[in-house]
Amino acid sequence: MDGVKPRCVVAEDNRVEDEDETDPEQIVLMKRLVRMSADRSEMSAERNYMNAERTLSVWVRTALALMVFGIAMDRFGLLLHRMPSVGGHWHPNLLSTWGGVALVTLGVIMAVTTGLRFLAYVVDYRRNHEVPLHHGPFLGPFFALCVAIFGIALLVLLVLFTE
Repeated sequence: MDGVKPRCVVAEDNRVEDEDETDPEQIVLMKRLVRMSADRSEMSAERNYMNAERTLSVWVRTALALMVFGIAMDRFGLLLHRMPSVGGHWHPNLLSTWGGVALVTLGVIMAVTTGLRFLAYVVDYRRNHEVPLHHGPFLGPFFALCVAIFGIALLVLLVLFTE
């Protein structure tokens, strides 16, 4: 063992156990600090990943709310359309119909965009880190895609069944 420095062993409770007891106490403490810093960096990366998941869920929820509000706006226009006016004529309310279509379209675009951005983040994250347990990297974008498909179906219903 001439010229070869003994290996440092780190226990699970961040205690540093050297195979050679000749290291000064400062070196042992520095090794412990380096290990703790690496643990904090990995925990910080996991928190960033979970924050990105929460952000995705908030945007998808907002996209759903826009779609529902668009449907409500369109149905309100149909309600006004069905009410007879003073002259007894039925007047369609195109403003509420197109406003509803615009809101549903905005919700679809929002769901697709956030799903793609999260997917790009996951690909970048997986280059340097391991995805946290019980956090599938493709589950969030899959839900965003499902919301977008739901919104497209709503658009088709709005356009086809609005008189």
